[in-house]
Amino acid sequence: MKPVNLPIFPLKLVVLPGTIQGLQIFEPRYLNMVKQCMSSASNFVISYKSDKSDDFDFGIEKVGTSVQIIDFNNLPNGLLGITVKAESKVSLNNIVQLEDKSYLGEVLPLTEPEVDDQSLLAKYPDLIEVLVKLKEHPEIKTLQLDIDLDSADSVSYHLGNLIPLTADEKQTLLTAFDADQRFKILSKILESIRKT
Repeated sequence: MKPVNLPIFPLKLVVLPGTIQGLQIFEPRYLNMVKQCMSSASNFVISYKSDKSDDFDFGIEKVGTSVQIIDFNNLPNGLLGITVKAESKVSLNNIVQLEDKSYLGEVLPLTEPEVDDQSLLAKYPDLIEVLVKLKEHPEIKTLQLDIDLDSADSVSYHLGNLIPLTADEKQTLLTAFDADQRFKILSKILESIRKT
C-alpha cells in the first residue's frame, strides 16, 4: 500500500482505534488543519508528543491514530470543539514541519496479525467483566460507544480508553503487536490497580 500524506496533530494524549475523543482547538495552525480536513473530508493523525523530543522527529511518536472529524461546535469558552472517531493505527514517516509550524507526514495503516477472538476473550473474562460494568455506567452510556464484545481489538482498545491510564501506558497499548499483547498489558495494569 502506498503511503498518503496527512496532517499530524501531536498531543500529550493517545487516542485508541475505535474510540471517540473530544478536542478543543485554539492554535491557528490547527484551526487551519481542521478547516482543511473538514472541507476535503479527509482524516488527520493524532500522535503522542512525548517528552523524548529530538530534532529528527520533533518528539512525535512514529505510531499514531488516523481520526475522522464527526462533529464540531463553538464552545462557551470561545474555542472550537471537535469530536473525532479514531479509525486505525498508523505508522508515521518523513515528518516535516510546515511554514505555519504544523506537521505533515507519510502515513501507512498498520495491520495487526489475526487473532482467534473467541479463544483470546475466553482467556480474560475478568477484563470483559470490567468493560461490561464500565459500559453500563451512566456517564459512559452518554458517549454512545460502539463496543463489539466479540472483537478482541474492540474490547482491548475500549477498555484501555475507559480505565485510568497514563498517556505512556496508552501509547504502549497502541504500539502493542496484537490484541493478545494488549490483553496481557491490560491484565497487569488492572492487577496493579486492584492491589492499591
